[in-house]
Amino acid sequence: MQQRIKRSALKPGMYVVSHGLGTFDDPLVRVDKPLLTPADIAALVPADVEDVTVDTSISISLLGQVRPVGVPITTSIGDELPIARRLYADALVHVKSFVDDVRKGTDIDYRKATPLVENFIESVFRNENAAVTLFKLRDFDEYTYTHSLNVSLLAVLLGKHLGIDKPTLLKLGLAGMYHDVGKARIPEAVLNKPGKLTEAEFNTMKAHPLEGYKVMVNQPDLDPEILRAVVEHHERFDGTGYPRGLTGEQIGRFSRIISVVDVYDALTSKRVYKGAMAPAKALGMMYQWRDKDFPPSAIESFIRCIGVFPVGSFVRLSGGEYGIVAGVNPLKPTKPEIKVILDAKMRPQIPRTLELWRLDGSPEAQDIIQVLNPAEHKIDLELFFLS
Repeated sequence: MQQRIKRSALKPGMYVVSHGLGTFDDPLVRVDKPLLTPADIAALVPADVEDVTVDTSISISLLGQVRPVGVPITTSIGDELPIARRLYADALVHVKSFVDDVRKGTDIDYRKATPLVENFIESVFRNENAAVTLFKLRDFDEYTYTHSLNVSLLAVLLGKHLGIDKPTLLKLGLAGMYHDVGKARIPEAVLNKPGKLTEAEFNTMKAHPLEGYKVMVNQPDLDPEILRAVVEHHERFDGTGYPRGLTGEQIGRFSRIISVVDVYDALTSKRVYKGAMAPAKALGMMYQWRDKDFPPSAIESFIRCIGVFPVGSFVRLSGGEYGIVAGVNPLKPTKPEIKVILDAKMRPQIPRTLELWRLDGSPEAQDIIQVLNPAEHKIDLELFFLS
């Protein structure tokens, strides 16, 4: 979460986004660097600066450890991953149930999803990397249903990163789960068409936010922000979205968050008409759309949340070895923590950990040069997280 403070309030450990007011006399200067020592304050922020924008979702300790601000990890990813899998499977049953009910014209009660989203939130607070990894390891192939779950879980992850409290995260997670409920009223021939939609078919598809509104508007005790997200998740920051062509702050907070994770999951999921895009490529494309489709800094915040190479990615290093992304560094998103598991000939080896950001600039420095599909190499990455 970005916050404006006085320069006098700067302390080592803060992450400076920019300084200045963005006026002709006081132009905005981008910094995007951490303050590791008192000397960094003097070097990065001139003494005559009054106002500074910091990102409170990032905390940098003087030992060089980097973690998003919030509740620390309380369980290992190996312990949390099986729990996250069970929660996902249970929630999938619920999504199938309410989608099928809407298709049949049966009334639904969104409140039945409350305990499921609460469990998501608790899992994320115990170890958010397990949730991110789940997206890489998931073996479900039913996009109509899994997309709702993925958006709910990703919205909770991003919301936590932005400093949103648990009661509000519950509402945000529910908004994610039901954001596409209107698609249950779209003919399946249009919804699952393998080829390009005709103009008429695309207009039919674009009706789903308003169809979702009709499904949800009479739900008892429904928070208005949840309903807004159902209607507004295809609105775009520059006004090119639908159904109302809203711009900027006219779009609700939940709607803005869900629009980001909705696009990310759509790009990185296998569909009837396309394959799954690598997360790094999807984030690169979304970064090009920043300030047009998405609010300022929204994509940067999301990248810092899940990493350019999300936890669970199977990668090849410049040194030839293969490994799994085991942790991200928000300050150096292209230099994550790697659990090396295979040698250059893809032979198993005793796993070891490389923190690429610590090696940067040294003779041992390495880069990620390729992101691979583990299924194509018959590698079960979950076994390495559980070991």
